[in-house]
Amino acid sequence: MKRMISLLITACILLLFTVPAYADGPRPGAVAELYSAEGIYTDCVGNVSSYSYHVPQLTAFTKDAEEINAEIRERFGALAEQQMRNMEGGYSLWSWHIEWHPYWHDSQLFLLITGDMDGGFTDYAAYGYDFDSGRRVGNKDILRELGVSEKEYVANLREKVKFMFEDMYKSMPQKDRKALGYNSLLRKTLAWADMEQPMFIDGGGSVVTIVKIASVAGADWYYHLATPFAYG
Repeated sequence: MKRMISLLITACILLLFTVPAYADGPRPGAVAELYSAEGIYTDCVGNVSSYSYHVPQLTAFTKDAEEINAEIRERFGALAEQQMRNMEGGYSLWSWHIEWHPYWHDSQLFLLITGDMDGGFTDYAAYGYDFDSGRRVGNKDILRELGVSEKEYVANLREKVKFMFEDMYKSMPQKDRKALGYNSLLRKTLAWADMEQPMFIDGGGSVVTIVKIASVAGADWYYHLATPFAYG
């Protein structure tokens, strides 16, 4: 009987994961949720946690849309599935929330997806897609539309992450900076600020880049959102 109840619960969870939910926007039905599940979970040692997993997918059937969907499945779909397997087995969760935010600009859609992890780490990813052309919108496409050169963009991005890094560690005593490798961490942070870091255009029309900022403790680095053409 207990096994039958467990199987029924698992079946309900899997059914919940396949219910489509669509994003509001100029093109209704353009984005569905590949996974959608929320609830309260108690693991085998009594830890109680709330969870919320929402993983989007494009409903277009072009090559670029399918590639984007595959990347999202591999990165965030797999993360959600692992947590559901942990719940099925009574194990502890190590990710509790996956969420996404759509930003529409005419026919272009930018998706920002985040997934929190154990240890205070949050994974970030951004994807751009043009429903008129059926093509992915990449970093170079964004800069081309803005009339900004790659050289100008990278210079602005590095100036911004330098400001963010210095602001983040401004309370660190000068006497501790050498021991903690302050200058080395800053060099790493600046080196990571390049054309490879995902960017998107937010709801206010600002260019936003997902950047890595080196850390003195915990993970080697953490993701942050930087606006390379805005300061302060």
